Amino acid sequence: MNWQRRLFKTLIFLIFFQGLGHFALSQGIYLEHLYSKIRRPVTLDGNVFRVMDQSGTPDPGDMSVTVSGQLALCSHADRGHILLDVSGGVPPYTFVWNNLQTVQNRYSLLSGTYTVWIKDNAGHEIKEKIVVQPPFPLIIEMAETKHVTCNNSNGEAKINIKMGRGEPYKIEWSHGLTNTLHAEDLQSGTYFVKVSDQFNCHQTIYFEINSITEAIQLEEEIENISCSNEPLGAIKVTASGGKAPFQYLWSNGNTSDKITDLEAGEYALKVTDANGCTISKTYTVKASEPMTVIAEISEVLLCADAETGKISLDIQGGIAPYTFLWNNGSKEKDLENLTTGEYIVKITDSIGCEITKIFTVSGPEKLSAKIETTVDVNCETNAAKGVAWVSIKGGKAPYQIKWLNLDKNTQEIEFLTERELSVEVTDANGCKITERIFVDYSNIAAKDRLGFDVKKVKLNTEDEILVDDQLKFESKISEEFIAWEWSFGDGTFSLEKDPIHVFKMPGEFEVVLKAYDIYGCSSVQKEEVKVNEVSEYLMMPNAFTPNSDGLNDVFKPETKGISGYRMYIFNKWGEMIFSNGSKSNEGWNGTLNGQLLPSGNYVYKVSFQTPNGEMIEKAGTVSLIRENKMLANGVW
Repeated sequence: MNWQRRLFKTLIFLIFFQGLGHFALSQGIYLEHLYSKIRRPVTLDGNVFRVMDQSGTPDPGDMSVTVSGQLALCSHADRGHILLDVSGGVPPYTFVWNNLQTVQNRYSLLSGTYTVWIKDNAGHEIKEKIVVQPPFPLIIEMAETKHVTCNNSNGEAKINIKMGRGEPYKIEWSHGLTNTLHAEDLQSGTYFVKVSDQFNCHQTIYFEINSITEAIQLEEEIENISCSNEPLGAIKVTASGGKAPFQYLWSNGNTSDKITDLEAGEYALKVTDANGCTISKTYTVKASEPMTVIAEISEVLLCADAETGKISLDIQGGIAPYTFLWNNGSKEKDLENLTTGEYIVKITDSIGCEITKIFTVSGPEKLSAKIETTVDVNCETNAAKGVAWVSIKGGKAPYQIKWLNLDKNTQEIEFLTERELSVEVTDANGCKITERIFVDYSNIAAKDRLGFDVKKVKLNTEDEILVDDQLKFESKISEEFIAWEWSFGDGTFSLEKDPIHVFKMPGEFEVVLKAYDIYGCSSVQKEEVKVNEVSEYLMMPNAFTPNSDGLNDVFKPETKGISGYRMYIFNKWGEMIFSNGSKSNEGWNGTLNGQLLPSGNYVYKVSFQTPNGEMIEKAGTVSLIRENKMLANGVW
């Protein structure tokens, strides 16, 4: 036990002369003996010996804070934040900032100095000052650019950092180069370089590398040995840009812009323009074998929408690489995380040969639920009572039903006010689905939102409504109503929204519009319509002036309440010179066989039938008036 005594003496020295703290000890130390000698609380945490103060509280000497976050602003609109990570001491900790906030972390900060006092559960406290730096200009400039010649990759760009917070800077060029001010071996095109300081504030410069001599461009048309295995291919090249004429040299010795009768393989081409610039490209003529597809399909387990299905493809034949297009939009070769259903893929090889395959990922039928409702309304009091139930399909029975906002577990529930209904259905496999609907009562009590206007279809000078007038009943029906019916008081009805009706008899008729809402409640609008008898069916003018001025050019009666008439015109010798025949509403324009007749008095005879079936005849004279001029037949 001598080593224990020596260790004890060493610990006593550390405790009383070096302060309280943690000491690593072997698990074999007799802590009770040590405690009895030093008369101070001790604990053993793993292999760490912790000496306590008189109150039994660990010494806070190792309490510390690590500061992180956004400690500098990149612009005046930017805001910083401070994140504190406290260790040591006795948790939990309390935080008090110089603005008296008591949160651990601070956000949306302006630049400035922020002080925080951190106190542990034993009452020990540390103070930390953190600076959020203000915005500082980061200025970069393009020092030099060198442009491309002959379409080579010999362009250059160089930047300078004129102002910033100092090293280190992170430099990122758009073509992948990093941490250098000078970029070389650039092709013509658009580039950018992004410079970031140590606080991730950054500036970006965009620049162009142009081609001093216009680059030669090649556009090719390759005829591969097709999917039907025709024997030979061809390559046609069209050169543009550069300076004509162009010289062509193919790897097979051909010097034209098109080579034909080619077998599968690679063909290199070098094109030289009049400036001596060159471009070289290699083209491949491909031949294809028929593609075959082998698929490995993993079924969906338990829940149809569990996304556990897989389709893995093995492609044989054709010419790689292959492209894939699935009916779910994926362009990957294999699909994962699939639900049950049908998946279609179109596979295209590198020469355009295609094959389409359909695969089915099977599994349990997808669990689905639908909330259905009905509302019973007391049309007198507008009181409503709703009933909702859930219809379930798929999954595996039995089902557990939980109405989330009503705390009920039955398939059918009742409710008295409009509200959102939410139900969760769980099947025997633990698959869940949640459905929500909102039941709206706002369309209840649609009364007093119903009306109509009565208008004549054919306008005339009389305001009164007469027998046989066409009347349009224009409804004013609010959108809450879904059905309506009209009763015109004469024994006739209509289901049209804006019906046209003709009263065949005089009298006062009560027109009723009745509308129904979705709850079967109805509203009624009534209006009395007075229909007068026609006092005079036909009125004859006593003169007309057929001079083609659009006024009083035709002699015809004004009618009311009758559908037509027969009219005959006679001269002074009793000869009939006009009859409207079958055209029951035609008038006379003062001519006979296309010739103008002279001014004078003519006799008319008109017959018509009244709405009640009575035949009436009228006769009289009419004056034809013309200006004093000679007619075509020599009569003044």
